[in-house]
Order: sequence, then C-alpha cells, then structure tokens
Amino acid sequence: EDVNHVGGKGASLGEMYQALHGNGVLVPNGFTVTVDAYSSFVDTIVPEGAWMGVSEVEDMPGLREKAAACSTLRDAITTCFEGADTSDHLEMHGRTALVRALIEDSEVPENVAHEIARGYEVLCEEYGPGVDVAVRSSATVEDSAEASFAGQYESFLNVHGTESVVLHWKQCVASLFTERAVAYQIDRDMDPLNASLAVVVMKMVRSDLACSGVMFTLDPDSGH
Repeated sequence: EDVNHVGGKGASLGEMYQALHGNGVLVPNGFTVTVDAYSSFVDTIVPEGAWMGVSEVEDMPGLREKAAACSTLRDAITTCFEGADTSDHLEMHGRTALVRALIEDSEVPENVAHEIARGYEVLCEEYGPGVDVAVRSSATVEDSAEASFAGQYESFLNVHGTESVVLHWKQCVASLFTERAVAYQIDRDMDPLNASLAVVVMKMVRSDLACSGVMFTLDPDSGH
C-alpha cells in the first residue's frame, strides 16, 4: 500500500523486514527516502547562476543557457526534453547528459540531507559507526500494466559516511534520466518527470557470509 511513497522495492523490503526479521530470517534493516524528498529536490528554487558551470551540449547550442535560466530543476528538465526526438540517439544522449549534469550540480535541500543523515545515524547505532550500506533506486512506475523497465535505475554498493550516502541518493535521482529510461517513457507517451523516485538505504550484506539472487521457475523467453 506504500508503493506510491517508497516505490516497489522499498515497499517489498519493508514488508520482508517486518514479517520475517522477528522469525529469524536475517533481512538487513534500512530506511527509504520517500518520493517527497525527490519532489522537494526538483521543486526547490535554484539560486541564479547555479548551473553556469555545466558544460554546453554539443550540436545543441543554447539548450544549456535555456535550461540554466529556469528557477527549478523540474522546469529545467522539462526544458531539456521539449521537442526531443527519441530516434536521434546522439540528440537524446546530449539531452539526458545535460539533465544529469544539472542534477549533480544542484544542492540537496537541507531538510532532505538532514533526514537522510538521521536515518543513516540510526543504522550506525544498530550496526556500528560508519556502517556500509547499499543505496538502491526504488521507482514508483518501474512495473505496471503499461510499462516494465525495472533495473534501469542505479544502485550503489559499499557506501559509508553521511556525506557519501547523501551524494549517492542524488546520483540515484540522476539515474532516472538516462537515455534508455527517458526514451522508453517518451516513446510510450509517458512524462519522465512523472516517474518519482524513492531510494532505499540498507545495511550491506557481506558476500562471504550470505548470498542472494533471483530464481526463475519459468523461462521468460521460451515459456518452458
């Protein structure tokens, strides 16, 4: 029931932890940075001139200046995708690279950074100072009746330290706008900005002490 707030991955992991951890199944603890944090980030007013250090897009003169003139990330991203031609891969590469550069050059709102830090501190209290965590994208629209593009967004392993966790949260947000993910959505008349992103931060599992994976009982290609 919380998929719209924490994405499919965050909701499923939360249920696994709550239902199984008390029964001796060692699901690692964690927290999810909700889609509200994403919305706060893209809708925060950006100081004038904040993006002037971002490189120009080759073969698309003026696009960077047009995006940099916007007052929020949401408006700048919308500007970058106006009139996009998904059949032109070089153009899409340039547009999406510019969007990710704008995101990475933007400051995370103080209240968002504070809440991420607070969640990480709670994990450090449980598992020890500087605990290694996995920072995992959890989109709200990865799988639906109209679309299926799970696995297109980034996850990062062996992250430790508050600043690094906040940085990797922002990199997960930037991964919403890869050429592949954006073209997939535009081709299906979906707005890339409607794909709100939550981010799971969870205790890393040592690979020499545990293992995980996916098992298919039906071949997805042949049906056997």
